[in-house]
Amino acid sequence: MRNIVRSALSAALLGAAALVGGCISTPVTSLEVSWVTPQLPQAPFKKLLIITVASDEFVQIAFQDQMAAQLKERGINAVASHRYFTRYTAAERARFKQSIDESDADAVLLARVTRTDASTQHNADSVVGAGGVPYGDAMGIYGAYGRYYSSPGGDYALKTVTAEASIFAEKGEKLIWSARTRTTNAQNVKSGAAAATQYITVILDVMKKDKLLP
Repeated sequence: MRNIVRSALSAALLGAAALVGGCISTPVTSLEVSWVTPQLPQAPFKKLLIITVASDEFVQIAFQDQMAAQLKERGINAVASHRYFTRYTAAERARFKQSIDESDADAVLLARVTRTDASTQHNADSVVGAGGVPYGDAMGIYGAYGRYYSSPGGDYALKTVTAEASIFAEKGEKLIWSARTRTTNAQNVKSGAAAATQYITVILDVMKKDKLLP
């Protein structure tokens, strides 16, 4: 009887450890807060231009194309700008305006990273990049690291990324909606396309909740 109890306890502890390990390693994107204007336009956008600010052009391509396709499936005339920005500055805003004017869009969806927090944790496994060196910040909208694998012992980085998606009406002049998301364990995002897909899923759910989508 004692052996049976000991075996059951061991199995329970191993299951709990696996659950905790999965929670630690899996990237999760969730909504922190959203805001929508009380004067939300009743008519759908004639043309919604998608603009992104990210450190990697390939991630921006994935996000813009995926987001445009998803919005079109929901009846929104969304267009990927195919203009790519690495910084959200006063100088770049002139390029934003030029992109909007040249597109003839009446509204703009701007997605960008607003904050990245990193901390170092100690565990039996350390998270490192190829050759034992962490990859650079190349996951664009998440600002996450590249591919990782584990090696025994040492420290590993935990990365939390805050991003913002906003919609501006009147050719980018009037903010009508904004959502802030938080991605934990962003250091374990495996690809830019995967990062874009997870982020888009959250944003679309929020847009529907806030009545920007049917």
